[in-house]
Amino acid sequence: MKKILILTVTAGNGHNACARAMKARLEADGDVTVEIVDLLKEFSSGMNFWLADTGYDLAVGKLLPVYNLFYNHYKKLDPAKRYSNASQSTCLTTVAGLLKKILDFRPDAIYCTHYDCAVALTDLKLVYPIPARIVAANLDYVYSPFWESTVGVDYLVIPNEEFIEEGLQKGFRREQLLPYGLPVRETPLCEETRQKIREQLGLQDRFTVLVMFGGGHWKGAYKIYKMVERTLAGKDAQIIMINGRDESSFRKVEKRKKRGVPVLNVGFTNDIPRYLAAADVVINKSGGTGVTEMLDAALPMLIYEKTPAQERYNLVYLKGRGVALSFGNEASLRENLLRLLEDGRLRAEMSENARRLARNATARTAELLESAPEADYSALEAMEIDFSKVHAAVRAAVRAANKRGK
Repeated sequence: MKKILILTVTAGNGHNACARAMKARLEADGDVTVEIVDLLKEFSSGMNFWLADTGYDLAVGKLLPVYNLFYNHYKKLDPAKRYSNASQSTCLTTVAGLLKKILDFRPDAIYCTHYDCAVALTDLKLVYPIPARIVAANLDYVYSPFWESTVGVDYLVIPNEEFIEEGLQKGFRREQLLPYGLPVRETPLCEETRQKIREQLGLQDRFTVLVMFGGGHWKGAYKIYKMVERTLAGKDAQIIMINGRDESSFRKVEKRKKRGVPVLNVGFTNDIPRYLAAADVVINKSGGTGVTEMLDAALPMLIYEKTPAQERYNLVYLKGRGVALSFGNEASLRENLLRLLEDGRLRAEMSENARRLARNATARTAELLESAPEADYSALEAMEIDFSKVHAAVRAAVRAANKRGK
């Protein structure tokens, strides 16, 4: 039976969601044992896990300008400094526990949904002959800082061919870069017509705006809902409001339901494809995983601009390909939403552009993992590893690699 280890990091919801999506796909395919491990939660200090999880939420929720300043600073650093950049101090704390897990589980393939996981494995491979096939996935339409530190993986799944050149500049070999798309949850379009789906949801057959902000750390959903409601007042339109786990937003929308614009108020749901299929336009942020699901649905997007730096890069990419408009305040939301409401030709063009850009990599990445040969752990086991010395050995190897400029 094939064994596959999935490594993730809790920094927002996307990485964990993609880990679960890949596990579901692999297990659906058949004879395979899959385990998901949160790298920092399991193998590092509580402080490092807090910084990646709660700390990230606080940074992008309360200190967004500071977060974006640091992001853009690190993105500009020389890729050749991959063994001395800021990712190393955190990732090196995980190597002893990670190596022990690998030897205990003996995976044939390892799949990484976050660069920290791939950095730790790249560092480990400087000392220890890990025989598993290692596949990492970039979950944004941009290379975030520190991907240059992951060159020890066997393959890096990237959004499309446009990202090959920058990958080469970061130090990857061409054969490592797989332009498959983003391996996110597979959300096939509903087979029913839009009108039929609206009937099933109790909606009228009119212009429908899906507002969807409840999946993560950001808490501005209700504010944007009010902007949309004011913009559509008196128009032949309706709103689907998906609040996710933001219970406060759900309650506030419930109190405003009788103000004029019809609204279907939804809390947490796993039936996102049906709501996407019922809409004409979706208003959201531009996280890579959510964007890919919206591209799969071929929906025109209206994207909020005041988000973390990686999402701003995603937005620039999407606007350049003609699949998204954006807003930073109520005036720009009103202008662009009314433009989409009134211009059916624009909506059709944006939908067609989305169809051309859509590329969900889950199936192809699963096939790559499943096709890994049985891993031979004899050389690694012959080293008779003292796990109390793993951290020091890998740290010394990283420092040596940094001096050599490899």
